[in-house]
Amino acid sequence: MTEKSSPSDTWPPAHILPTLRKKPSQSRSRAAVDAVAEACQRILEESGEDGLTVARISEISGVAVGSIYQYFPNKDAIVALLYERILDEESQKLLLMRETLVGLSLAHSLRIILANIIRVEVRLFHLCQAFHLRYHEAFHLGMWRGPYKTASEFIDATWLPLLRMYEHEIDVPDPELAAYLLGKGLRGLIRSVLEDVPDKLESQAFLNSLVAMALGCLQISTKKD
Repeated sequence: MTEKSSPSDTWPPAHILPTLRKKPSQSRSRAAVDAVAEACQRILEESGEDGLTVARISEISGVAVGSIYQYFPNKDAIVALLYERILDEESQKLLLMRETLVGLSLAHSLRIILANIIRVEVRLFHLCQAFHLRYHEAFHLGMWRGPYKTASEFIDATWLPLLRMYEHEIDVPDPELAAYLLGKGLRGLIRSVLEDVPDKLESQAFLNSLVAMALGCLQISTKKD
């Protein structure tokens, strides 16, 4: 895997996910790659990272070690494919979730949004902790497969319109700054919790704190929800 440098605000981020050596073109090769990914997930869920070896993946999937290396340069590339598929699935759920926000108060919407971000982070983190921390910047659910080249583009297209929808509830002199703090600041805080106190990530206290911080940025009382 090679890593290329780029400004911290650009997308894709500096730490690019490892990829397949080549894409399977025939049904048989696609089935083999699918079997490898499924075996990887099974091993991680049952034995954790310590049990994940190419030999074990070969045993579970029925795909020869040599054939695995035809498509994957290393274990990280196998895990990356698994994460990509999970993020594709979660992206579809995100689209459906956004539809449920219509008619809700801003405080309620923020709680749903932040709870979903945490849920996805927890899912990915528990699957393979070291891998997740190593490539965390690539796992931005909102930007996944999206048209955004920078985090600022994503924030302007998502968080800022959300705040404008609720402008009757908030009182901020600089909506663009508020959107930036919500879109980038809270994500950075979640990353810090992952690194420093991951056991707190799923606590109700952490979610409550995130919601309170978001409402504080918008100068809105939590009593309105």
